[in-house]
Formats: sequence, structure tokens, C-alpha cells
Amino acid sequence: MYYFDNASTTFPKVEAVYGKTMEIYKNLGVNFSRNRSNKSEKANDIKKKLIQNLKMIFSSNGKIILNSSATSSLNEILRGVDYKKIKNVYISPFEHNAVYRTIKDLQDIYKFNLNILKFNDFDLDKEHMELQFMSQNPDLIISTHASNVFGNILDVKSIFKEGKRYNSITVLDGAQTSGLLDFSKISNLCDFIVFAGHKTLYGPSGIGGYLYNNKEIILKPLLYGGTGIKSEDIHMPEDIPQRYEAGSPNLVGMIGLKLSTDWILEIGIKNIRKKEKENYKRLVELLEEYDYDISFEIAKKNVGVLSIIANDYTPQELGDILEGYDIYTRTGLHCSPIAHKHMKTNKNGTIRFSVSYFTRDEDFKKLEEVLKEIL
Repeated sequence: MYYFDNASTTFPKVEAVYGKTMEIYKNLGVNFSRNRSNKSEKANDIKKKLIQNLKMIFSSNGKIILNSSATSSLNEILRGVDYKKIKNVYISPFEHNAVYRTIKDLQDIYKFNLNILKFNDFDLDKEHMELQFMSQNPDLIISTHASNVFGNILDVKSIFKEGKRYNSITVLDGAQTSGLLDFSKISNLCDFIVFAGHKTLYGPSGIGGYLYNNKEIILKPLLYGGTGIKSEDIHMPEDIPQRYEAGSPNLVGMIGLKLSTDWILEIGIKNIRKKEKENYKRLVELLEEYDYDISFEIAKKNVGVLSIIANDYTPQELGDILEGYDIYTRTGLHCSPIAHKHMKTNKNGTIRFSVSYFTRDEDFKKLEEVLKEIL
């Protein structure tokens, strides 16, 4: 298989995620939050180390909440804030449906004003934003860090810094950037940072979570149930993270994510970013050879994601042809219809190529060979 769908989930993963996860789970596969056996203590140490790793990755000492996915995290955060205090909500035009569908559903319930920040293609219109915030003070701002469709990195520092002048709640969707970009200059501006284990953190599917960076904001939990503490209380405990981690923990996912984040910190985020940039540059140079038949736009700052449109094929047709050669991309709207509407690619969507640290030389050679044949 020749894989260019890393924005969906990175593949392959770090080798230790495959080799060691089940080995460790076989020895320590107990519910560490429910008893104090020696195995439970060792399993709990894995969670503690994972949390330390994530805090280092996000350059923050905030609380880490672990759950099943970035989607679960965004639902818990957005459904958990107090809308009696929220009149004006802002989002970027590049949001994933995990944000957009959730916030539209909440708008139907709470009737707040929903505004989409103005971007000129990939560039934030700062002057327009400042005037908009003055006119309708922001109470809640949600922004993706990088588009899962076009790969552009958004100027969240400017957005959140301006928003904090009005004491806005700020939520960053870091699904495409966690473990890949430096968060040190923006982490303090984010009340919440959402992450997905199976993307740029190179961990398994089924685990994600969020950084809870502002203890002044008390979210209503999304899930209710057993927490292993204060069972006599009919209400969820105030303790964090237990308040937001009802039910038995996903130990397999935690082990895998701990191993992958160990690797990230060992290799270094800068080195991972450098390698992905090299792979992205190679992808762009390869596709530019066919600019007579395909078109695409590149932002000034981006992650390893690139969407194209072909003159002679719909994205779905080209994707099907490539699959016939065992080359895998993603076609369509990529769960982000407002991004396509903004970039005027919403008629048929795009075919998306996305690389990772582990994209191989043979992946590029196979893609080049097939494109020469079909374009």
C-alpha cells in the first residue's frame, strides 16, 4: 500500500506502538482506577507518564483529560460551557464538522450569534476581526490550528490574543498539529486544547482528549457514571480529571499513546516537523510537474496536507483510479464543508494528499509513476 491519507490517521505508527502495546497490556491489563494491586500501580504510572508527556508537548502545566477522541473532547467542551454567559461565538472558516455540527446544534438550542472570522483565502483579516470583536464582543472562540483539508496553519495567536482582551473562552482544535508544532507561544492563550491520539501524535485510534488550561471554567461533564472516587455522591465529583473521565479507562490506548509520545519527545518535535516539511516539499514538487492538469493553493505556513483539483477527473474519479494502483488518498469534503465553501471547492470537493514523518521514498516513486501514466 502507498499511503497519502495521514490527515485521517497517520500510518504507519511508531514501531513500539505495534510491538510493545499488547505486550505491556498482557502484563498490566487491569482497571488501575479501581484497586491498588501492584499491577494497578504500574498501570497508573503509565497514565501519569503519558500526562507528563502531553504537558511537555503542549508546553503547559494544565490538567489533561483523556477520552476516546477529539470529537468527544470538542463535544464535552462546547456542550459543557455555560451559555447563559455566551452571546457571541466565533469560529474560523476552516472548522471540521466536529466543531461546526456541534456548534450549530448548540446555536439552535441557545440562540447565540455565530460568526465566521473573515479570511482572505488563507490569511486572517486582522483589521476586520478587531472591528468585529469591538462590535460584538467575543464570549467563545473556537479555531482549528491547521486545516485538515488545505493544511494551512491559522494565526491563532492573533485571534486568541485579541479575544482575551474581551475575556473570551478560547478553544483550540489541535487534531492536525499536536506533537508536530511548537505550542509554547500559544498555549497560555488557550483555555482548552483538543488532541487526537491517532493523527500527529502517532498513537492508536480510540484515544484522545484535551488540555484543560483554565481552572476558572467549570464544564458540565458530557458523560456521567463511575469515577473510582466519591461513589457515595450522586453528583459527579469536582476533582479533575475524574469529573470528566467516567467509566473504565482505555488502558490499551493509554499505553500506545504513552509509547508514541515517548518517541516524539525522544526524536524531538522540531526534527519531526523538519522531516514532514521535507516530505511535503517533495509532494508539492511532484504535483507541480502536472500543473497543466491539476490545480492547488499553498498557504505561507502549512502542515503536510495538500488538496488538489484535476481538470479531467472529479476528485472521486481520480481517487478511484489511484486506488486501482494501491495508492490511497481521501476525496470529497473531508468532514469540513465550510472550508470548501470558503475556498470555493465545495461543488465536488478535492482529492487530498497528506504526508507524515514516515512517508516513504517508495510512496513518492509509485505516485510519480502512476501520475505519469494517467495525466
